[in-house]
Amino acid sequence: MVSLEKIQKLYDKYHELVKLETEELGFEPTEVRHLIGRLGEFYCVLSTKGELASAVNQPGFDVLSPDGKRISVKTTAQKDTGFFIISNKTIDKVDELMLLQYKNGKIIKLYYGDVKTAVDKARYYKDKNRYNLDLSVAITL
Repeated sequence: MVSLEKIQKLYDKYHELVKLETEELGFEPTEVRHLIGRLGEFYCVLSTKGELASAVNQPGFDVLSPDGKRISVKTTAQKDTGFFIISNKTIDKVDELMLLQYKNGKIIKLYYGDVKTAVDKARYYKDKNRYNLDLSVAITL
């Protein structure tokens, strides 16, 4: 298990890297989504005092809470429109969902709670076997 102190250091370094990419090199935040996604996972660990999933790209969840709940973390840099994708293939491996937005150089928590609450408000696409939860809806959860 990686200590919270080390996660904080990683969070700070990733945040610095995202700022460098966006502010100094001129990339749009949506173009560095891989960095923002990891930044969101570190944010979740720090805010829940949980731990990262034991495997990289583990199906279903990214963080394990102190009480054993499996948390899927979704982070977007989209500003006002767009959606979060929630896969139906791995939904049974998730207990909670944390939806984050990277905006104006900060991570903003839009929702943290039961995954079923979010899925109930999302649109299901049978052909893709996934749910899309609009950003505007996530803010109201």
